[in-house]
Order: sequence, then structure tokens, then C-alpha cells
Amino acid sequence: MKRIVHALPAVIAVAALVVVPNVQAGASEVDTTVARADCGPGSSPETGVQGQVPLADRESGRSAQGYSCNLELISRFQGQGQATVGASYGHCQYLGTIIPSALTAKVKGVNVIDMSDPANPRLSTSLVSAATLGGTWETLKVHEARGLLAAVSVGPGTGGFFVSVYDVKTDCAKPRLLNGVLGTTLTIPGFFPGHEAAWSPDGRTYWTTGAGPGTIAALDMSNPVLPRVIFNGLTGLTNHGLGFSPDGNRAYVASAVPAGITIFDSSDIQSRKLFPRLRRIADTTWEDGGITQHAMPFTKNGTPYYMAVDEFASGGARIVDISDERAPRIVRKLKLEINRPENMPLRAKDTAKNGIFGYEAHYCSLDRTVDPTTMACGWTQSGIRVFDIRDLMNPREIAYFNPPAQVGKRAELVNSAHAFVPGQPLSDAANGNVGDPAGYLGPVDMTADWCMSPPRLDGDRLWVNCDDNGAMLLRFTNGAYPRS
Repeated sequence: MKRIVHALPAVIAVAALVVVPNVQAGASEVDTTVARADCGPGSSPETGVQGQVPLADRESGRSAQGYSCNLELISRFQGQGQATVGASYGHCQYLGTIIPSALTAKVKGVNVIDMSDPANPRLSTSLVSAATLGGTWETLKVHEARGLLAAVSVGPGTGGFFVSVYDVKTDCAKPRLLNGVLGTTLTIPGFFPGHEAAWSPDGRTYWTTGAGPGTIAALDMSNPVLPRVIFNGLTGLTNHGLGFSPDGNRAYVASAVPAGITIFDSSDIQSRKLFPRLRRIADTTWEDGGITQHAMPFTKNGTPYYMAVDEFASGGARIVDISDERAPRIVRKLKLEINRPENMPLRAKDTAKNGIFGYEAHYCSLDRTVDPTTMACGWTQSGIRVFDIRDLMNPREIAYFNPPAQVGKRAELVNSAHAFVPGQPLSDAANGNVGDPAGYLGPVDMTADWCMSPPRLDGDRLWVNCDDNGAMLLRFTNGAYPRS
């Protein structure tokens, strides 16, 4: 009983914020273009503009073949699909859950896929604790160095109360629940938000946010057997994904409304002060995007930046110079051709019956945080996109893989968020695009997958997962990556 009492998380802090004036950065004259990839032998290139799955391809069945450029599929485990954001570690993939699948899935919980033999990927086990059954949404995250996988029970969109922490370092195919009560899959409930999550760089803190009203919490994971809440607070209207400086003393928190990033001094939490506060340093907002997903801090030639990604309104990704952290400055944007304003009519026609997410950036990853060379992204209906960012001012696409559409398999994919989220796209609502004037609330047509998870760059391989196609292992071809 003593162990359980010590495991009880407690709310010990409320955010106290020092507010500074917003730094407004709207649709200024910053370049957005990204050169197309040069597709080598073995590719099956897109037939429309960059990032597009044309309506003609959707209607003819061409999209069921998929599209590729300098990337090839070497392994896939579709299973029941996966929900929004999954994760990977070593030779294993972890497929996120939606809450209805706790009742409808044949294999419930976070499915663990072992790809040690790419020719024979297999379901090795499933994680069925309270958090992993409760809809993981965008909280299923791995800390690479410590080999820890964590998730929060999000519910239908925002929630919390349960967190599960697994050891995946010992055997990634057989994760071991660390914070179960008395050896069971039960975990102690706590008071913290759940929609998004991220690990601090040192892996001692697991941060969670709620979609609204701007909730944010920090859980101490120094001892993952006994996770405890060390900070809980409110920071504004809405919070989304997070990124951190290498020392953990700065938190870059994405805002859904308005789109943008807020920089916080998080040193109180990082240093474990008794009564910690988050101190607001600067807000950067923009109008040519919507619902900012997350930020990735990095340095290039000694200059600090972050890469911010929007999940709506064709915001794409943008590079922000934070040499003066109180006055962040957008210096470059990355948008596919399908995201450009002149192609809004194409977006409306192509995606009108394929759910609320259109051709949108969602989650990206860098090959490293010091002088990165490459960024890989899940770009929803545009699939997996890979960019050369060695020259930050002149990024170019080097590869892409948009997996085969799974038309007719909606009933089988009970864990795919895409398969069960009806409606017309909301992606360009901020830009006046409402799709079908009559609206559409029917089942999705499944004519393109949703790829929303952060890909993991691993030498000449790329670990990815998409809602309908499940876990996939890709390999670069034609010398696209890594480069000498």
C-alpha cells in the first residue's frame, strides 16, 4: 500500500505567467516554394501538382496504386489501421488508438509490430492499460535515449487521468508496463490534460497539453515506476504540441487559436523548483495557416531556429529565427504546390469526401537538431514528404511516398481515425474554402490515406505509419538519402 500512496500524482503548481506583447508575424513576403523532387528509376511519380492526389486518379482507381519518388516499401503491417499518431523504436512500431476501438477492435489497445524480419512483419503483442485503451490521440511518444514509451488516455479529443509508461529498451517487441499497480495493467489516475504530449530532451519530464482551455502539465519521469505531476496550469486559449531547447529550459508550445508558437521559460520545472512557474517570453502568430501542430527547435551554423508545422489552412511548415527570442522572425516557409492559394479549387474538389484533413502538414522530424540536413513529414493526404534543408533558404524535396488508397476497406480498419471521421475538409476554412456548398457528412471515400505521424529517419530507411496502411518501413533509393 505504501507504494501506491507514493505513486499518487498531485497537482502542486498553477501557471503564473509574465505576459509580454505579442509578436505578430502574418502573411508577409516570405518565400514558400519548395523545388520538386527529381524522381529516379523505380519511382511512380505523382500525376498532378506537387502533393496532389487528383480527383481523376481517385475516381479511376489510380490512387489505389500509390505514388513514390526515391522511396520504396520494404515492409507493411496494416492490421486494423492506426489512429492519428503512432511511434517507433528499434525494429518495432506502435500504432496509436482511437477510443471506439476499445470496443470494436479484434486486438484492442496499442498494437506492437515487430519488423525485425521485414519480409514477415508480425503483431507481437498489444498494450492494454487504461491509457492505451483510452484513445492515445497525439500522446504516444518514445524517448529514444531512455527507451521509454508513454501515452495518456485522451478519450474522444481531450482528456487525461491515466498515463502509462513502458520500457521498450529491453525488448521493443514486448514492452513492459512500468507504472502498473501491483503488477497489473491498472495505473493510478491523476489530474492532468491529454491531447498532445512530448518528452523533455533529457527524458526526465513528460509534458502533456489539452486542446482547451490552454491546459498544460509536466509529469516527473525520473522514476517511471512512479510518475508524478509536478506542474499543472493554464497558459491561454488553446495548447497543442510542444518542443524544447536542448537543456529543457525553453518550451515552444503550439497554439491552435490563433495559429502560432509561444516560447516559455520552463527552467523552474526543469530544475525541479518547489513552486514552479512557466514564464512567457514571446508569442509569434500568423494568419496564413491554422491550428499549429508542434515546433522543432534546432541550430544551424550556431543560429537558433525552430521549425513550426500547421495542421490546417495549408499553413505547411515555417522556419523561425529566434536569435532574439523576444522577437522571433519568420525567415522561410515550406509549402507543397497543392498548398498554394492558386490551387485551392483543386483541393476543394479532390478532398471533398475524404474527411476533415486535406493536404496538410501534420508531424515532422529532423535528422538531427544541430545543423540538420533533412526533414521528413507526415503530410496527411499528400503522404510522406522528405526535404533537403541543408540550405535553409532554398529547401527542396528529395523523396515522397504516398501509400495506396484503401478504398473498400473502411469496415476492416476499426482503429483508423481516418476511416471513422466523416465530413468535408476543414483545412482551408480560414481561407474561405468550404468544399461542397451543401456540405458532406457521409462516410469518407478512402481515396487517399492520412499520413500524420512523425517519420523516423534511420540510415537509408524511414519508419512511418499512416491511418489506413498501418505500420510501414520504407527505404530510400537513387542515393536520395543519406547523402555523403
